[in-house]
Amino acid sequence: MVDNPYHAIERPRPGAIGWRIHYYQELSSTQDAAARLAASGAEHGTAVIAETQSAGRGRMGRRWHSPPGANLYTTIILRPKIALAEAGQLSLVAGVAAAEAIESVAPGMVALKWPNDVWLNRKKTAGMIAEAVSNSDQTLACVLLGIGLNLNLAADELPDELRAHATSVLIETGRRCDRPALAAALFSALNNRYMEFEARGFEAIRPVWESYSALTGRTVTVVNGDARETGVVRGIDSSGALMLDTAGGPRRILAGDVTLEGAYD
Repeated sequence: MVDNPYHAIERPRPGAIGWRIHYYQELSSTQDAAARLAASGAEHGTAVIAETQSAGRGRMGRRWHSPPGANLYTTIILRPKIALAEAGQLSLVAGVAAAEAIESVAPGMVALKWPNDVWLNRKKTAGMIAEAVSNSDQTLACVLLGIGLNLNLAADELPDELRAHATSVLIETGRRCDRPALAAALFSALNNRYMEFEARGFEAIRPVWESYSALTGRTVTVVNGDARETGVVRGIDSSGALMLDTAGGPRRILAGDVTLEGAYD
């Protein structure tokens, strides 16, 4: 049996985030493993962690670079009592929790880029996806919340195509992270923010998200399929949509890729 270095951080209360952690040396994706566990009835707060992923998934089906022994790749099973359409808000909740956890090891460097990136010094160090699983009646069965954090990745371990845009805690601070300790900080922050979300909705968390925002007041272009919108970001609304002032008037953006001119200078 594989030793689980994360066993010591499991939380004592069933149902808390990270109360049970399933650890693997290698998976195709923590999302896939969590989906199987959820289908078999795994409780809210159950987490999957892998040392490496052969087919790690990011947002919109993109591949998540997942070398072994360097980073944190996890998926948490959530069973919120919310509408299916609100499931995407949990990626924003997770962004706040990830920012708070990373802030503890990289103070003053952390920002959030809508909708689901965590930046260190204007480069991506973390991302999250919230995959909704529905019942046959189209109600929400669970959310598979995937989070990838670049922690101890060295600069020469980044693929050439990612070096201009991605980074890690090690690259930016020169210090290696204790990965189980960082996972504990992440799960604790996520548990607190999730309970806040469950009690008072996303509006309770929105001001904290805004305090980390890398985009507010900046001119961006949002691309969603064939549609493009350029304007100045005014923040996010109570549902997590991006509020954009464009030449044609205010726009409410629900999805898309955001390009910020000069972001990686």
